[in-house]
Amino acid sequence: MLSFGVAALVKGMLVTLIVTLGASLVTSVLALIVGLMRVSPIKPVRWLAIGYIEFFRGTSLLVQVYWWFFVLPIFGLALSPWTVAIFGIGLCASGYGAEVVRAAIQAVDRGQYEASIALNFSRLTMMRRIVMPQAIRALLPSWGNMLIELLKATSLTFFITIAEFTSAAKLAADTTGNYLLFFAVALFGYYIIARALITPFVRWLERRLSPGFVREAMA
Repeated sequence: MLSFGVAALVKGMLVTLIVTLGASLVTSVLALIVGLMRVSPIKPVRWLAIGYIEFFRGTSLLVQVYWWFFVLPIFGLALSPWTVAIFGIGLCASGYGAEVVRAAIQAVDRGQYEASIALNFSRLTMMRRIVMPQAIRALLPSWGNMLIELLKATSLTFFITIAEFTSAAKLAADTTGNYLLFFAVALFGYYIIARALITPFVRWLERRLSPGFVREAMA
């Protein structure tokens, strides 16, 4: 019985890691796009971004997931649990991520913009070569926190039949009757994933993107 529980936890953790990775990629791409739209000088583009952000930040993630999984089939669009898990969480998290991107862009010193204008850079060149490299370094700590929240949000996919880490712990506990052991493993499992995988990865990116590292690499 114990071996069954361990096997279920290992499988559930693997599922959680896959969903977290997939949703993180979706979040990163969409948040960058919507964040750039949010600071666009074109009003309709900016308004569209604001609507996107307010919708996904202002509604429940679980209800959003229910809509993608249970309501869309009514209109003839049936999505698999994996698709809903990855894209549902990614869409919701990207609403928060877009605001992180916006704040990081707007935190870049105004002198950088003025220098770019003085050098006759186009807006695209300015964003690509001057603003975004600085903004990305500034947003990484907040991005790491968001990825940890995204990891924990994967537990909601239990409600659309994804056998992730939390549901695996419950199955193991129900089967063996040892709720203390398996829920303790689940509790600290998320902490270990965050501390052993996500936090070191974000810190590695911070070092890689720091001006000091770049200067040393070019020396």
